[in-house]
Amino acid sequence: MPRIIKFIFFLLLFGIIFEAGLLSSYTIVTSQPPDVGKVLDMQVSKLSAIWNSIGIGSHVGSAKTYNVTNVDPVSDALKSKTKLDGINIDTIAATIVSSSGANLNVTIMATGYKENQTTSNSSNTAFTSGQIVISPSATYNLTATATADQKTSGVLVDVNTIRITSLKQIVSH
Repeated sequence: MPRIIKFIFFLLLFGIIFEAGLLSSYTIVTSQPPDVGKVLDMQVSKLSAIWNSIGIGSHVGSAKTYNVTNVDPVSDALKSKTKLDGINIDTIAATIVSSSGANLNVTIMATGYKENQTTSNSSNTAFTSGQIVISPSATYNLTATATADQKTSGVLVDVNTIRITSLKQIVSH
């Protein structure tokens, strides 16, 4: 058998064993039978997010950024899905990835923050008991996907379709 066919069979066997292990570990972790469609959809969406984040298959400079017309509901949805304390609405922007009929698939980029709050204890003499000390907040860049409708002033994002694809903490020195 030619070497290339052996290699293709090896990759196919590796993929089958990998998927079987993934499905069995899903069953062990969740104690429920896996929904194969959802697991495969999750894998495809995560891999496409990785491919998009490193720019494979995209043309540099071809993406146009659009204003999000419903920033407040989008901000609230992003906060609830990421468990951040706030989203800077001035940084919310959308890029059209593709269109399917009337709906547009968009990538949403924004900056969020999380406040690090700690309470003091009674053994610390610098603070009285019950005081709250707010340390500097952590800043995050987040990326999400959603469907939207194009309007004259930007895009109207359907908040029910928002899915977080990336949440990265910005480290400052």
